[in-house]
Amino acid sequence: MVMFCSVLKNLFIAILVVVTVPIARAQSGDVNLDRLSEAVQAINDAQLPRAEQLLNSVLAALPNDADALNLLGVVRAKQQRHAEAERLFRRVLASSPTHLGAHINLAELLTTTNRSAEALPILISAHKLAPARSEINLKLAMLYADKRDYQQAVQILEEALANNPDDVPTLRALARIARTTGNFEKALSHLIEARRLAPRSSAVLYDFGVTTLQMDLVLDALPVFEQLHRDYPREPAYLYGLAATHWRKGETAETTRLMNKYVALQPRDPSGWYLLGAALLRQEQTSEAHAALQRSLSLKADSDTEYLLGVSTDKLGNRAAAIKIFRNVVQSRPDHAAAHAALGTAYREAGSYAEARVELEKAVDLDANDLRANYQLGLVYAKLGEKDAARKMFERADELRKRQHDQERVILKLVDPPQP
Repeated sequence: MVMFCSVLKNLFIAILVVVTVPIARAQSGDVNLDRLSEAVQAINDAQLPRAEQLLNSVLAALPNDADALNLLGVVRAKQQRHAEAERLFRRVLASSPTHLGAHINLAELLTTTNRSAEALPILISAHKLAPARSEINLKLAMLYADKRDYQQAVQILEEALANNPDDVPTLRALARIARTTGNFEKALSHLIEARRLAPRSSAVLYDFGVTTLQMDLVLDALPVFEQLHRDYPREPAYLYGLAATHWRKGETAETTRLMNKYVALQPRDPSGWYLLGAALLRQEQTSEAHAALQRSLSLKADSDTEYLLGVSTDKLGNRAAAIKIFRNVVQSRPDHAAAHAALGTAYREAGSYAEARVELEKAVDLDANDLRANYQLGLVYAKLGEKDAARKMFERADELRKRQHDQERVILKLVDPPQP
């Protein structure tokens, strides 16, 4: 099983939109046009003091100039002076309710300061003003998706795609929502079209690689991540994606090599240490795996990581400590089938058959295809004298063994995609 921790918001950069001055103003012969245009360029070049000087010169003559106030709000936001930026954007909208740039910028400011509920009506207003604007549709869909209102998000994006069938960001957003809701086939169809339109886009390739890997189409994912890593060898997300693909192919030595490179680039990322620990554990490098998993947990608490730490602890011969770890996991995650199976196995090996039975029956209830849980439960039934029940569990284990390898299940967590 593979779990990807990418969400729709990763499609976008948390950056305010610097709009140009309106066309009507540019055609009016406005004497302030040159200074406003210079201010836009200065903002884009990160020359904020220069931009502020130009905008103040406009506002000295025209204190309520909506474009100057909007751009000054962008400057303040980039200076992390969020309260001042918000006041400026709201001041623009109070005097110029149809100012599209102020709508977009205020909504972005509210979103990036964790006030998405306040941003939503602002973006809805912007959408009404400019229903064909791609960036507005994407941001509005993002907010709906964050609320798990996927139907509304898809409706907005499909309307946008109808107006512009070749818009790659909209196709990516639709694919991301489809993947989030488990419709991988639809996600892949959107991404195939996006690849046709933008065959060299690293963002599209990354989404395609993630989707195919999640669909277990490893041979489709591998060349994509190989290309991305070849083109951007120091980009952590592509390196991680390539390592995850090799992991799915069962190539643990190559996974370890790549993840050692990854943690050197991203030593503070718990996901990196987690996958490195899993790969080392699979290769029976238990002490090294144990250290990597401890490092991951020191960076972020996570039940899957804690479960693997319990496995490595048990392999190192400290069964009492392993039992304690597995207990912690099932207490925090009662649905963690593998942890129940591991705890039941540890109880059985310690001779605590009644406790083992409880945990292993829970494991089988949660995951009927868990080979180890079925086999271990058969052993427990046999010890308890329940011969018919034991026989059924052994038969089930034999059936599962024909279909799968007896190995630890590891939940893969891909890191966030790179920001453009």
